[in-house]
Amino acid sequence: MPTEKELLDRIRQLEEQNSVLQDKLDMIYAIIAPDFDEGEDEDVEQDAAGLVQIDTFNARKKLN
Repeated sequence: MPTEKELLDRIRQLEEQNSVLQDKLDMIYAIIAPDFDEGEDEDVEQDAAGLVQIDTFNARKKLN
């Protein structure tokens, strides 16, 4: 059974790891979901919740 000190150390490690991972997620989000004007991209629709849905069928059709 771990001691209280060991558990507190583990919590601190996990919090540090969580912070690093959150920073990485923020960087990924900044790359894949940059700010853009709504009228620019026909393949992207934005719903009322602010989520973005990408129309992959039309995107693939344009590539072919």
